[in-house]
Amino acid sequence: MATHRHPGIICQISDWYEDIEDGTLARMPSPLPSVVGSPSSGGVAQSRSQLVASGACSFLNPRLTGTVRAPQEAFDRLRTNSGAARISSPQPIASHTWPDRSSSAAVEQQVQIDGQTIRVVRPTDTDAAGKNLPTTAQVSEALRAIPADQRAHTNSVIISPRPHPESTASRTVAGQAGSGTIELFPLNSPQSQNDFDNRLTHESGHNYQGSLWGSAQAVQEWQIAAVADDRIPSPYAGENAGDDFCEFNVLYNTAKGTPCEATARQLYPNRWQKMLDYQSR
Repeated sequence: MATHRHPGIICQISDWYEDIEDGTLARMPSPLPSVVGSPSSGGVAQSRSQLVASGACSFLNPRLTGTVRAPQEAFDRLRTNSGAARISSPQPIASHTWPDRSSSAAVEQQVQIDGQTIRVVRPTDTDAAGKNLPTTAQVSEALRAIPADQRAHTNSVIISPRPHPESTASRTVAGQAGSGTIELFPLNSPQSQNDFDNRLTHESGHNYQGSLWGSAQAVQEWQIAAVADDRIPSPYAGENAGDDFCEFNVLYNTAKGTPCEATARQLYPNRWQKMLDYQSR
């Protein structure tokens, strides 16, 4: 798998796809293409380039640093579409092998949400102390905020007490996902429910995209849409097509069906249409 890094808290994709020609995904301003549903026109492109979301929708604007961050109220609204999470009693595991291949005692629980069961493995309380990891309850609430059709592609969450092997003092791998599993790693600063909501929505997007991208052509189709939008949701979205998809997916989920949807469609018309195409399959 190709590695992709960005300063600060990042994630990594544990599944990847055939390489696409470098430069296909826009990382900086480029000649303005036409917009979905409109003729190629300098005037149209110029008006789009000046669009700015305001007020409660301002989270949709491209971030200057880091990753996208949708507000807590957006995830709270999404949770109303899911039933309550049922969490099983903790079951001790004598020895669990973490992503860095070290082993230690762990705890396993099953989280049931609307008929779907997701396995959660976390360290013991002693091993988790001071590592700013989510509790099983926080993971459950974050999973409830993920639309059911996307959440269906995640079957396990591993909360590791050990840093990702490629984390450094300046670049922390906060999570990775692929093949139905989300893995979360220790962080240097305290995390809120909103942090975990954004992070698990991003990571679950990697599992979701795995059901959509079965070929290099499918990846390229997303990249074409991204280039046509002529903006990226965040610097981290510019790392690769997979993270561009996941960063936009956070915005898509939290804006869809709200007064912010119209603005999101204007800011990211081609990505938005591509998501609609995926969901119409």
